[in-house]
Amino acid sequence: MTAPRAGRGPAGKERTLPYTLEQTERELAEEDILVLPTPLRSHRCLALQDGRIVGVDPARFGTEAELRTALIHEQAHFDSGTFYLPYSPYQLKCQAEYRTDKAAILKNIPYAELAARLRRGDTLPELAEYFCVTEAFVQKAYELYRAMGRRFE
Repeated sequence: MTAPRAGRGPAGKERTLPYTLEQTERELAEEDILVLPTPLRSHRCLALQDGRIVGVDPARFGTEAELRTALIHEQAHFDSGTFYLPYSPYQLKCQAEYRTDKAAILKNIPYAELAARLRRGDTLPELAEYFCVTEAFVQKAYELYRAMGRRFE
């Protein structure tokens, strides 16, 4: 197991963060998904069903959280089987992306953990740091779980 990320907890104390980019990269390798760093023209990251390949342009990501968010999204394309072609109808693309995001959230931002951290008062930036994803992805997780009838009170 790779060393967990460290972060600052209350009163500036060092704490261990369980969700890491290294963990995600290891999971992708274990699932026989090849991650190829390569310059990409119009995407930062994309999944290719044939060959089980994820192409990623690392230069187009500013933080580990941005890169991990993209990788778990692409991994979820394989987990959920939701792929489409560039010329697929817009509605089909939107449906596939929704199912992909849902699969990524259910796997990487567990409801019980998100709810517990919200109840203890974690802020959006703290949640994003804890899960090593973008704030926008944490917000998407919150909205998905609410749409599923889950409560956070």
